[in-house]
Formats: sequence, structure tokens, C-alpha cells
Amino acid sequence: MDNRAQIDARLREIDAQIAELQSQRKKLLDARSSLPKIVASGPPQSLQDTPEYSEKVLEKAFNMLEWTGFKRKEGEWAFLRGSEGELVEDLRQISGFIDQLRKGKRLAVGRYEYAVSEDKFLNRYPRASV
Repeated sequence: MDNRAQIDARLREIDAQIAELQSQRKKLLDARSSLPKIVASGPPQSLQDTPEYSEKVLEKAFNMLEWTGFKRKEGEWAFLRGSEGELVEDLRQISGFIDQLRKGKRLAVGRYEYAVSEDKFLNRYPRASV
């Protein structure tokens, strides 16, 4: 009889864990569905494909970064992550947009095209025409 009680208790534990995992899954699915929908890579996509972030919000976040010019090519770079590997504070509010860049997209915002390299750096290049 003792074994049956132990098994029933363990089953209740597992049921609770399953319910928690289902709750977490729903939250992740909701978060994923709110991410910007961006077409496969190719020429830079416009902000029309990222409705969650206005150009003003994106430019403000990007302007808060400390940009450094490339030595051998046109453009600039800034750190994408802090010393602990976390997204730098100024980019956290636009993390969905940054996630799209991290997937290899190159997106246009204002006067620049943005891309991520080595999952460490945010790069920007002047656009040919704005």
C-alpha cells in the first residue's frame, strides 16, 4: 500500500510539472507570435516588416550605443553583448528586432543598414539611398 501512495504522489508531482511546462510553452508561443515577421535574407528589408518597432524607437536605441568606425571599410560597429554575455542595456527594448538581425538578416533603419556579426557585434553601414 505504501508503494501505491508513493506512486500517486509522484504522479501528482509530474502532473504539476506538466501543467507548468504547458504554461511556459504558451507564453513562449505568444512571445514568438509577437516577433516581427521578416522575409528571408537578401537585400535589406524595410521597417514595414517589423511593425512592433517604430523607426524612431529603433534609431533612439541605436543612437545610445558607442559606435566605432571600421579601419578598412565603410561603416561602424558597437558591442551587442555585455561582459556577461547579455544584450547591452540600450538594445533590450528592441530585442525582437535584434533577434532578427542575429538570424542573419540585414535590415534598414533610417540612414543605415544593420547586421550582427559573430553574435557579439552590431554593425551598421550607410545606405546607398534613403
